[in-house]
Amino acid sequence: MYLCKVTGTIVSARKDEHFRGSKLLVVHPVDVFGELDGEMDMLAIDPGFGAGLDDVVLVAREGAVVRQLMKSDNVPANVVILGVVDDWSYEA
Repeated sequence: MYLCKVTGTIVSARKDEHFRGSKLLVVHPVDVFGELDGEMDMLAIDPGFGAGLDDVVLVAREGAVVRQLMKSDNVPANVVILGVVDDWSYEA
């Protein structure tokens, strides 16, 4: 699992039937201080948590988790938002 920041949205007039009712968002991993970490953007499905631009979210990059949350074995994705993070703390 990763902490990520929502950095963009995807708008589509037509999408795969498995994505209907879900948002497609661009997310980027963040470090423990909330700063963008690395250069890897990911496209993630938000199955209904209401994540939006600049939100910090918990993300899973596993097809099995996507299939379980989306309740389908045929979802063509492997990154899913598990929830919106309100706050976190870090102790070194």
